[in-house]
Amino acid sequence: MKLVECNDRSDGCKWECRKQLNSKRHKVELSIRKGSWFERSNLTLEEILKLTYWWCRGVEQEMMRFEVDVSGNTVVDWDSFCREICEVYYLECEEKIGGPNKRVQIDESKFGKRKYHRGHRVEGQWVFGGIEEESRKSFMFAVDDRSEATLLPIIETFIEKGTTIISDCWKAYTNLEKHGYKHSLVNHSKEFVNKDGDHTNKIEGHWRQAKAKLPAFGTQVYVFVIFS
Repeated sequence: MKLVECNDRSDGCKWECRKQLNSKRHKVELSIRKGSWFERSNLTLEEILKLTYWWCRGVEQEMMRFEVDVSGNTVVDWDSFCREICEVYYLECEEKIGGPNKRVQIDESKFGKRKYHRGHRVEGQWVFGGIEEESRKSFMFAVDDRSEATLLPIIETFIEKGTTIISDCWKAYTNLEKHGYKHSLVNHSKEFVNKDGDHTNKIEGHWRQAKAKLPAFGTQVYVFVIFS
């Protein structure tokens, strides 16, 4: 199988295999998109690369439409498509973060807004996440509540045993050491950095970045799962 130029395809080239079996010549041709995540797209390769590049850079949809010169509907569809691809990868990925001699900060945050713009009650969706300090690899997961029964299975799914986990004093984290983790607590009612120099600044910064990319109004629960 080799890559050859052609004039009968919009991509300008194709995969081609010529071989002889039982004294008969066989010729097999495949699109260069075969097996890719954009195999069925009707966009040109140039449009696909440009849209994906600007999407990864977090550019607003109107600017993407202008830069790539496609319709607004195309940009909206591609945005949703890229999110779905990331969601599938994220849910199927078995790679864990952390491990011996590595440190992971964990926290929960509510994505939403104060009801009627007053008081401390926040309407929205709880999201649990963690970030590895050295590599900044991370995960986020929408959760129904912040109980130990809910958070511990997620921790065991995404964080290697032997990891030093850094968290606040939320009660759901009380038994982490019983499950094979080292645990460093930061009591935010007294300090932002504990006596060992540990803090949760990275995961809190991660929340700020995540919330900045979500719409201010009308965000549905499924958005948090996809965003993770």
